[in-house]
This record gives sequence, C-alpha cells and structure tokens, in this order.
Amino acid sequence: KQGGQDINNKKDSDDIKPSVSKEDLINSLKNDELNKNTTMDQNDMKKNENMNIKKNEVLNNSNNVEDGDNENSKFMNKSKEGLNNINGEKNDDNNSIVKVEESPKSIGYNYYASESIENLCKEFGLESINTGLNSEQVKINRDKYGENFIEKDEVVPVWLIFLSQYCSPVVLLLLVAAVASLALNEVVEGVAIISIVTLNACLATYMEKSSGDAIGKLAEMASPQCTVLRNGQKVVIPSREVVVGDVVLINTGDSISADLRLFDVIELKTNESLLTGESEDIKKTIVADNLSTPFATNLCFATTSVTSGSGKGIVISTGLDTQVGKIASQLKKSSKGSKLTPLQVALNKLGGLIGLIAIIVLVVIISLAVIIKYRDPAHADKDPTFVIIIIGVGFAVSSIPEGLPMVVTITLSAGAKDMVKKNANVRKLPAVETLGCCSVICSDKTGTLTEGKMTAINAVTICKNSSLSDENNKLTKTFDFYPTKGFEPCGGLFDSNELTSEKKKEIVIAKNQNTSYDKVLYNYGNPSNKSVIVDKTRSLMFAAYLNSYDTTLSRDPKTLKWGIHGNMSEGPIVVAAAKVGYSFINNPNHKSYLDNFQRLDDLEVTFNSSRKMKITFYKLKTVNVFENVYLDKPGKVYTHVALIKGAPDRLLDRSTHLLEETSMKKVQVSWNSTITQEERNVLIKKNLELSQKALRVLSICIKPLTDQNIEELKKLEDADERLKYVNYDENGGFIPMGYVASFDPPRPGVKEAIQTCREAQVKVIMITGDQKPTAVAIGKLIGLIEEKSEQVEDINSLAIECSELHINKNPNEPILPNDQLDEFTDKILIYSRAQPEDKITIVQSLKRKGYLVAMTGDGVNDAPALKAADIGVAMGINGTEVAKGASEMILIDDNFCTVVSAIDVGRTIFSNIQKFVCFLLGTNIGEIIYLSVAIVAQMPFPLEALQILFLNLMTDGCPAVALSREPPNDDNMKTPPRPKKQPIMTKRWWFYGILPHTIFEALCVLLSLAFSLYICTGFYNLNGIHNLCKTVNLVDVNDANVYHEYKYFCSSYEYRISTDYVGWVTNVSFWDPKNNEAVNFWGAAKGKVENINPLSDIVHPELRLRMQDGCSGDLTLDENRWCRPKDNKTSDGYNDELEGILKKGFEDVTAKGSKRGRTMAFISAVWCEMLRAYTVRSWEPFYKVFNRNMWMHLACSISATLTFLSTCIPGITSILNTTCLLWWQYLLAIFWALLNLFLDEIVPKVIYRRKY
Repeated sequence: KQGGQDINNKKDSDDIKPSVSKEDLINSLKNDELNKNTTMDQNDMKKNENMNIKKNEVLNNSNNVEDGDNENSKFMNKSKEGLNNINGEKNDDNNSIVKVEESPKSIGYNYYASESIENLCKEFGLESINTGLNSEQVKINRDKYGENFIEKDEVVPVWLIFLSQYCSPVVLLLLVAAVASLALNEVVEGVAIISIVTLNACLATYMEKSSGDAIGKLAEMASPQCTVLRNGQKVVIPSREVVVGDVVLINTGDSISADLRLFDVIELKTNESLLTGESEDIKKTIVADNLSTPFATNLCFATTSVTSGSGKGIVISTGLDTQVGKIASQLKKSSKGSKLTPLQVALNKLGGLIGLIAIIVLVVIISLAVIIKYRDPAHADKDPTFVIIIIGVGFAVSSIPEGLPMVVTITLSAGAKDMVKKNANVRKLPAVETLGCCSVICSDKTGTLTEGKMTAINAVTICKNSSLSDENNKLTKTFDFYPTKGFEPCGGLFDSNELTSEKKKEIVIAKNQNTSYDKVLYNYGNPSNKSVIVDKTRSLMFAAYLNSYDTTLSRDPKTLKWGIHGNMSEGPIVVAAAKVGYSFINNPNHKSYLDNFQRLDDLEVTFNSSRKMKITFYKLKTVNVFENVYLDKPGKVYTHVALIKGAPDRLLDRSTHLLEETSMKKVQVSWNSTITQEERNVLIKKNLELSQKALRVLSICIKPLTDQNIEELKKLEDADERLKYVNYDENGGFIPMGYVASFDPPRPGVKEAIQTCREAQVKVIMITGDQKPTAVAIGKLIGLIEEKSEQVEDINSLAIECSELHINKNPNEPILPNDQLDEFTDKILIYSRAQPEDKITIVQSLKRKGYLVAMTGDGVNDAPALKAADIGVAMGINGTEVAKGASEMILIDDNFCTVVSAIDVGRTIFSNIQKFVCFLLGTNIGEIIYLSVAIVAQMPFPLEALQILFLNLMTDGCPAVALSREPPNDDNMKTPPRPKKQPIMTKRWWFYGILPHTIFEALCVLLSLAFSLYICTGFYNLNGIHNLCKTVNLVDVNDANVYHEYKYFCSSYEYRISTDYVGWVTNVSFWDPKNNEAVNFWGAAKGKVENINPLSDIVHPELRLRMQDGCSGDLTLDENRWCRPKDNKTSDGYNDELEGILKKGFEDVTAKGSKRGRTMAFISAVWCEMLRAYTVRSWEPFYKVFNRNMWMHLACSISATLTFLSTCIPGITSILNTTCLLWWQYLLAIFWALLNLFLDEIVPKVIYRRKY
C-alpha cells in the first residue's frame, strides 16, 4: 500500500490520519527545486487564500490533513476556485461540433484530483471512509446528484420508423395517386402503387432499425454491479444505485461503475484505452502525477477496467457527470437535428419538382380534355367526365417515377453489399452514396494507413571512442535486425554496412536450415560472441527489454503464429530482445531474465502523452554493473538503476553523460565529461535520420542510483516528482545507451489509394501521435507528401504538430481563433503529436471550409468527432462499440484502402442514380409529351392508365435496377467530388440526357400510334374513328325531349399480311337478325369499302346469308340495309338490352381495332424505354459498352417477356386492355423503338462528345 500505512487506520475517532509523516513530506519538498523558496508561515497563507496553489502544497494537503491544521485546511478549501472540470458543449455553425466552455472550475488544477480526501468527505456527507454512506445520506445524495446511469437515446418504435418512410415528397405523391386511383375504382392501379411503396418502406425500416446507437453502447459499457460500503457493511449493489459519496471497492477484473477518487491502492492498474486512447495500463496512485489533466492517476473512471491490484475510492461523479457521460452528452448534442445526406436533400428537391409537374399536368390535361370534349374510342360507352378524370390521374401518375424510391433503396442496399465485399460495413443506408461526394478523408496512421504491426528494424548504440562506428560520426553505430517477419523472434543483429541483399538471402536460408547466422555474417546479438560491441548492443536491448516487462511474446500452439500480449508499442522491443538472446524463448534452459532482476514497482513512472517516457527501477545483481556496462564512480556505490525509454527529444534534453569504450575494451560511463553541444547535435541528427526513414524511434537511457537515492525516491509519491529527482540529483541526468527504431509498414495499396484520391481531388489528411519527422517520412512513403517536397518550408506548409493549433503553441492553451485555425486546416496534410480531442477541432474547421469530411476513429473519445463528421468511419478490429455506434461506416479490416474503395463505390452509386433518374424522368416526361400531343391532335391515347403503371413499374423497373449495377466509368475517380448541394440532374443531364430523349420518344410513340391505328382501323384520329360507327337516338321513356344515343353498326379497315392475302379488308359490327345478337364479322369484304352493303357482291357470302331476310320485329333497315331500332322506340337510358343495338360492353370492330393499334403503340413505348436503358449508360456509343453489364441483358429480357405476356395471356389482357398481335405487328412496333435508339445515339451524344 502506498505511503506505508493504510489510510483507513483509525484510533479513537473517525478523523482521517495521514499515511505519511509530516516530517517526511517536508523532506520531500526540499528535493524539489521548484519549491525551494515557497515556505510560508500561516500569515502568508491567509493572505494568499485566493491565489492558485502550488502543486506541492496541493500534494501535501491532498494527501491528508492532520487534526488542528486549520490554516492548511482553509487553504485547501479555497483551492476549489482554480481546478479543472471539463464540461460544457455548444453547437457552432450548425455543424454539431462540440466545444469546451470554461467554467469557474476550469482554471488551474483538477478539482477532484487535488482536493483533500477530508474535504471531499465533508462535501459528499461521508462521515467515515471505513463505514461508507448511511441510508439517509444515500437518499440525499441521489436526490442531489442524480442516479448513476447514462440515459439511452429514446428508442424509436418500429412502427414510427416505418411511417417516417412515407414522408418523402415522391412517396407522398405516389400515395396521392394511389388514393385517387382507388377513389375512381381503378383498384388494380391503386393497389399496385401502394404495394410498391410499402415494399420500399419495409426495406428502409429494416436498414434503419438494424443500425445501433452510440449512446446505447456507452450505457451498455457500464458495469452491472458494484461493491460498496454502506452503513459499515460491504454490499454488492446494481451500478445504477451507486451515488456520489459512496465508498467503492475495486479488484482485478472489475469494471468501474462511476468516477472515483482513490484513497487506497495496492498495485492497482487500470486500462483506460477505451476512454483516452492510451493502450498502456495506467498505474494508479493516491497522489496524482499531473494535477492539470482530467485523467489524473489518483482517479478511476466509469467503464474502465481493473487489470491488476485492488483499491478503494470515493465516488465523485455519476451518470452524465462522469467522463464517459460527458462523451454521451457530446454525442447527444451532435445528434440533435436531422442530418440529411446530400442524396436525401437532392431526392427531396427532385420530389418537389416532380410534384409540381404532376399538379400542372393534372390541371392542364383535364382542362384541355374538357374544352375539346375528348372522348376515347376504346371507352366510348363510359361517362366522358369519368374517363377524363381517369386520364388526368393517369397523366399525373405518368409524371411520377413510381419505381424511383424502390430503385434508390435497392441501389443503396446493393451498394452496401458491394462495400461489405470490400470490407466496409455500412450502418446507415444513405451513407453508401454520401461517400461519393466526400472531399476530405481524415485518417489515423497506425493500423489504417499502416499495418499496425510495428517491427524493430534498427538498433543504434551511443558510445564515445567506439571501435566500430558509423561512417559520418564516431559516436553512434547502426545495426539491422534481420529477418524482420512480424512478431517472429528468429533473427539476429548485423552491421548495417555489411548486410547486403545477398547476405539477407543467405541469412534466410540459414534460418530455414536452423544453422548459425555467424556462418553468414557476424551476429552482434549472439550472446556467444564476446566483444565490446556485442556488450553494447546487448546491454542496450537488455535495458529496453526490462523497461518493457509488461509485454510478453508467445506462440499460439494451434496456429503456430507468434503474438504479443500487452502494450503493442513495446512489442517490437520484446521481439528484438529475443533476437539478441534476452528471452526464455531462445534460452529454454534459462530462467526468464525478468525473474532474475528485482523490480521496484512502487517507484515506476508510467508513460503518458505528456511525459512521453517510461521509467522502471531495478536492483542491480552486482553493484556498479548493469549487464555489460560499468557504472563505477569515485565515492559512489550504485545498487540500483533507472531504465528510461521514451521520445528521443524528451530524453536527450535530460541527458548529461555518455558511455565510452575504454582501452581495456570495456563499456563504462564517462563521468569525467558531460555531453557537449556537438555531441547533442550528432544524436539529434541521428534521430532525424532514422525518423526520415519513417521509423518510430525510441531512446533508451539508464541512470545509476544509490540506496540513499532509492530511499528518497520512496518518499515521493508523485511520479513527476520522482522524474524530476531522477533527472536532477547529484549524479547528473540520463545516460543515453542508444536508439531502437521500429517500422510500421504501410498497408499494401495505400500509396496507390492516395494517388487515386489525388486524381479524384479528394484531400487525404493523416493524424498521428508520432513525432513530426516520422510522420513526414511516412507521409512521403505513402505518397501523401510528394518526394520533391524536400525544402523545410514545403514540409512545414504541409505538416504541423497539433500544439500549433493552440494559442502560443501550447496544447494546454485554448484553440486558435477560427480564422487562424482555418488557415492551417485548409492546407495541412499531416497532424503529428495529435490527441483524440484534436480531431473534433480539425473536423469543425474543415466543415467550415465547405469540405465534406470522412473521419476515422476507434476509441470512445473519438465518438464525438465521428458523430460530427459527415461520414464517421470506425475501425472494425480495434474499434470500440461506442465508436462503431457513432459512425456511418465500419472498416472491417481497419484499412485505409477500404475507405478509398468505398468512395469509388459511392461515386459509382451516385453516377448510377443519375443514370436511372435520367432514364426514369426521360421516359416519364416522354410519356407526358406523347399523351399531351395525342389529346391536342385528337388522337386516341397511346397508353391507358394501367398500361402507364405497368410500363413505369414492371418494364421500366427491371432496366432501372440493372442501371444501378452498372460498373464505374473509366473517369470515376479522376473527376472532382461533386458539391454537396448539386442536384441529381445537372444542366448537362437535362439538356443532353433527358430533353432530347423525351422528344424522340414522344415522336416515335406517336408515329407508332398513328401508323398502327391506321393499319388497324383505317384512321389515326378520333374524328375518323368515331365516324366509322352509326348511331340511333331513342326518345327517353319519361321525357320526350331527352334522347339516348346508341351504336347499331360499326365498320373499320384493317391491313392484313397472310399467306393467301396481303392488303386491306373491311370489318363490320352489326345486329345479326338470324341469331338475334350483335356480332363482329372480320373480313366482311376485301379492300376499303365505304358505305358497305351486306347484300353487295363484294361482301363475304356468309354475311350476305345472314342479312338476306332483312330485319324483324321492332327493327328496321337503314339506308345501307343494316338493322337498327325503329324511330319510335323508347329507352330509359339504362337498359341497353334493346334489339338492334351494340350494347354497352360489346367490343365492336372499331374498338378492337383501336385496342390493337394502341397495343402496338404500347409495345413501341415499352421498347423505346427499354432500349433507352442501353443508351443512357454512357456518353460513348452504346455498342462500346453493350456487354459490360450482363444484368442489363437479363433485365431487358424480363421486361420484353413481361410485355409480350401482357398482350397474350387472357385475364391480364383484360386488366391491361391489350390484345394479342400478329408477328409482323410486333416487329413493326419494335421498329419505332429502334428509330428512337438511333436518334438518341446520333444527336445528343454526338453533340455532347464534341462539346465536352
């Protein structure tokens, strides 16, 4: 237990007793230079109650306050005014970007880390840390501070998600059309529209419901139970019942339920990687290492886990007040308001345009039809007003692309499946296409741009008077580890100058044959080789190995693959150490080196992002000797050693002496001289040289210590104080042994992917925690920075450290003003030394500049930035569930190339959406044009309402879906990303894609209609067709002034092509007096016979036979000897079972001929639109891309088959009002569609290619 005493020990009262003596604390102060002259008497302290307290004074008072030390206690109470508390969020520029607001507690130190335990107990009503809260205080605290839970986002019911799918303008228009159809008794049409819309809603509901929410994932991370002290008893309660002030007991394996201030720790370590991004376990202390950070080491945080040891703490925050709760609050802020994707905005605009067109078409067509008294010959027996309304609804339906919502949903779903094949899992369907207009990708380096498998490449020894050194200086010597195959520990350490390509091949052969590497090349890592150079290299790796004691190397017995357990950044060191013999793996008969050295865990200085170093303390097996390095100094007996590993720049600043090689071929510390500036420059240059090769460089230093040093260190509970002590005691500073340089290779294809992004004008930004030279080197290696950018000015304009985003280049200062910040982000490609919170600043700035931002992330603290970005991209392997919940897309393989592939797919999807929207709009507007012209020209409708629906859904739907599967164009990733506000249909698409086709389609369908009507009836206009029938007016039975019109005879002309006759024939419909019924007689006479007489010699004999006896009863003959009712016959207008008339529902030869002609026009319209799918795919001639999408052949085959069946199968023909055609009539109908294809190819495409 830290401090040597249990803080819970009591004597006669519940007063908290100090864990260390006051004298020890005073002695520790003397060793801190920063506090030499800070001793104050009580009067001085009274005068400075409102000042920012000095760190060491906080440490003393926060440790414990003795009874009666009222002045110190009062002083500590005042310190509340200057303590950190990170909270407060607000939206800026409508981008849902979270900012940090200052509060009264945001100046100075972290309040809960620096305040004394005694004062926290008083604040929370905790009488004793030995008994915990009593039941009454629990209730008070719960009412005051709230319950311990993170409220999930309100779960939207499935039915509400389903209904929300009907809010799209296009879908609403379809619903209106369906209701109108049902109201007019067009049941089939109405039901068909509703069925399609419902199917689309079901698909969209499934996709939306299947995506999780980030806040829910945060809530799920909370521990279900917690052990607390209540009323003097240890009890296990649900985590939700924990309240502020509870005393919580934690042990190895526990997940922490709330934020805690620790007052008792035993070897306690926690993993906070989900919260901070730091993969290394954090050693917990009673006194914080750094009082300014929100993640102080004397605090534990909700959702983190205990990896070793045990401890006790007071709950200081619960629910949304915890650190993870603040992230949840940020996510809620970022989620407020609808976040429509560019596609959704464009579709809504398109829906509004289509709705306007539909309303105008409906009003204009109905008005026009009423004015000209339009009457459809195919429905001559129906009420003209009813027919006109049906026609108007049909027109409105034709203007709405019914298949658009369905095809968009299918396209996005298919695109999502394509992305899964490319290792990208899309959680939110519209994000599939949003990637298509992504203009910036902000990517993590490690594991995304690189493989995330760090491998030690070089070891560099640092030693004066070395017998073996680099060519350019006498202070360092560079060695290569080889082979370097992942975590495999087989290999050796060789002179970089001697390790040629040929030698590498021989070493690999030696490895495979399990023979000594020394037969190929001298192995400076072989323990059997005795030389002073080997002493230096192995001592260097031994120090690095001992410092990385938490990380182990093992082999999976099943897969036989080597793996690292622990800190992945220490993995390369452990593997490299094994290659030079420091591992039980290569020494099966030797105990682990870690077991042979006594480590002083209590003194360890753990790594954090501010220190950027780690210090471990070991007892020497032999005084004054560390491995093969002699530490002798007159008057000193060194019994211990501090081993330091960290950033070269940080360690070099603290280094004072070097190692030297003596004439006796020994390695010892050069105590007689300190490091000169020239020597520092050599080491700086060497670090830079390695970093510029994209290597991550760690400096390894030692510091010999005496027993007295160790005793003094034990009195310092603050890690930063121990660091200062080690650095500045009478023995001098650190002693650099060398560098270990590791390489995280770029993922295969990353360089090509970045070049693809450059061609696509998508900006790629790398965000990394590495030092700037390493980051720049990686940037060059992957092509992010061009190799020609060698000038410092060029590099500085493209890469910065994230500290430069802050005022005075101090990461602890506020962010720069927006205008200055935006100047950086507009041109910077590499951000080094980045912290997770820097990401949201970068996103905010880029969005202000108008970019559409994709941001990658994996940790809990990345979630707000992922949520704020236009496209959040979470890591599938290393990403937390919270990050995944806040993202739109998950990289299954954590690979940057996957993001670029997804952008390619997104662009392809939008391009295909443009194609099928152009296809659907072009064909639908074409329908409007030829239907409108048909009315104005007094021609029958080319299509009926149900035929229009069949055309738009069944025959258009299949090619439209096939268009969604079109492969990308050759220039897909060679054009700039489209603007976010760009409509789906641009001016180019309207002028060269839609309008020409609508004109040509309308022309071809109308020509087909006119020609088809002419060969089926002898006329192409309404007047001519209407005049083919004769009518009689009968007096109303109740009103002599009212007449009812009935047809009694019709004739039509038909052009026939058969084996025995080619030419015109005349067909008639008449009342057959022999059978007493209305009949059709096909081929009544050859040729076009006007005023045909049934008794004429040119008439078919059978027809003459039927009419030779004349009429009977109430019938009479007209001037051409056809039977009709007598003039005195009366009718009630409803009874059509009269003799001598063609009753309602009887399809005469004129109606049949019109239906045949309309069916031919229907076939032409189907084929016009079907072939349009082939021409809309590319601006190149259609034959060049004819076979690039086999789905198109299948889709058009289905459409053609369905169309043919719709004209032949009984029942379907009745519903669609079609009829079966002769073989040559099908071919004639298709001819007009081929003419349409020819016009589409030779006019707009040729003009477009010449212009663009």
